[in-house]
Amino acid sequence: MSTLPTENCKSIIDGRWWGELARRRGANRLIKTFLRRISGYISLPIDVQLALNLTDYPAYMYCVYHAAQLARRLGLDRISVIEFGVAGGNGLVFLDQLAERVAEEVGVRVQVYGFDSGKGLPEATRPEDLPYWFQKSQYRGNTTLLAPRLKSTQLILGDVNVTVADFFATYHPAPVGAVLNDLDLYSSTADSLSLFDNAPDCFLPRVFVYFDDIIGSELEMYSSYNGQLRAIAEFNQGHNSVYLDCNRNLLPRCDLSYRYQIYYAHLLSHPRYASFIGHDEQVRLEAELKLKVGKPGSC
Repeated sequence: MSTLPTENCKSIIDGRWWGELARRRGANRLIKTFLRRISGYISLPIDVQLALNLTDYPAYMYCVYHAAQLARRLGLDRISVIEFGVAGGNGLVFLDQLAERVAEEVGVRVQVYGFDSGKGLPEATRPEDLPYWFQKSQYRGNTTLLAPRLKSTQLILGDVNVTVADFFATYHPAPVGAVLNDLDLYSSTADSLSLFDNAPDCFLPRVFVYFDDIIGSELEMYSSYNGQLRAIAEFNQGHNSVYLDCNRNLLPRCDLSYRYQIYYAHLLSHPRYASFIGHDEQVRLEAELKLKVGKPGSC
């Protein structure tokens, strides 16, 4: 049983100590409730924030953090992260700040790129674009106000079908590990997915992808036949060596509002797709599966 650190009072608010406590299997509800209450006063490790759902952009944090972890397992020291649809810029500012934390905690540098038209939404002319819900120029941001808030993030302005086509040749980014897609419209989302038509080694072998506009409410009425879900379906129909599919590992987490919005892109022709990353986890699983010595278990 752990005891409170005694070096000095400051160590009591060290998020690393609380993090170790929260990570333990069977950490009781009282501890987790307490951490939620004090989270505004201590700096918890990223994985603990994710476990307790204690962040303003949990889906963004999930994708970026785990993309960095995958890169580390593959022996890479840097990745790129893309946000499609910057709007006011709050998500991009969050990513800019998160990049520093991920570099410190995981040891993988993160370069963030934000794609936006700079003019708000284009006109929704097709039924699949939900013209009853989206209008031209909605969600227009102010790049003059946003730019000073960004330390290392690159803001890329223009029509997404043009900026995506030139992206790799212009910016020579590190392998893309996470894509956060908030383009709203079917047509814009379809254009953005052409990103994956580039060479597989421009990416990690598996990419974390978040789609913002696939749940909505009774007003949007998203379905498999409109919006981002339609763009995803058509992308999969048109590709053999890369596909997008909804995650399975988060679905049991009923406390996560974003659990249906995280997709994984599998790049089957990636030269490192089969690189083994199991190591410690597989050792632990094998140990658990070994026949127990001594008194047999009972059901």
